[in-house]
Amino acid sequence: MHNPFHTETRTIRVSQVQKGLGAKITALLDWMQDAAYTHSNSLIIFSTDRLLKRNMSWVLMRKLIRIFNLPFLGQTIHLTTYPSSINRYFAFRDFELRDQNDNALVLATTSWAVFDLEKRRIIKTPPDFIRGFSPPKPANLDFMRPRINSLVQPGLAQEIKIRKSDLDLNGHVNHACLADWSLACLPVDLGQNLLLKEMDIVFRSECTMEDNAVFSQGRLEQGSGEDRDLTCLHSLKSKALERELARAVSVWTLPPGDQVSGHEGQLR
Repeated sequence: MHNPFHTETRTIRVSQVQKGLGAKITALLDWMQDAAYTHSNSLIIFSTDRLLKRNMSWVLMRKLIRIFNLPFLGQTIHLTTYPSSINRYFAFRDFELRDQNDNALVLATTSWAVFDLEKRRIIKTPPDFIRGFSPPKPANLDFMRPRINSLVQPGLAQEIKIRKSDLDLNGHVNHACLADWSLACLPVDLGQNLLLKEMDIVFRSECTMEDNAVFSQGRLEQGSGEDRDLTCLHSLKSKALERELARAVSVWTLPPGDQVSGHEGQLR
């Protein structure tokens, strides 16, 4: 396989940061998707353009992202991506964001499936994509949870209207939007006072303009003992069609040196 690794270098721009000058999660997810598309088309067996000619495309099924340090405004960082595995049902791709000293800032692993654009359903991976594939190196992360359980008794909720600009080349809402919407139910001050440490999201159903609007729901849970992180269980549901679109787990931690007291009220 030619060019098994693909690396891009960028400097974080002002349009990509949030309050506090750390990069937005959506900016990182969009960059990862762009890099995956560019790299897949340079690898003939994984080419998105090759699939589109067969009226097929890749769809993201699950993403685990672990954040050690968010890139900040003006920082130059390197993003490397590579395919880490493939089978009859899923293809796996990994990502590494590193600073100029080669320190890991963000790691991510993803699973993808082939989507039939005419029948609007997931199908098995074409055999010629699997034949002869050898991963350049193992995945950075493992999906530690075999599955993400359904959300019971949500305590947080936010309604979001779907816009045409949220749709991607497959005609459905882009995964970066779904991840962002899953976090939308959280209190504003939680995101301002705590740092996102990890997000594991499973995409369960296609979201289109027919869904009209979505409900972002969640429930916060605080760790016990020495684990003082906050964990939120998320569910994103279609308002019109009453389907679950995604479910996720996000983990939030205090900035270095902060005290837990003063954030416990987020659970009320």
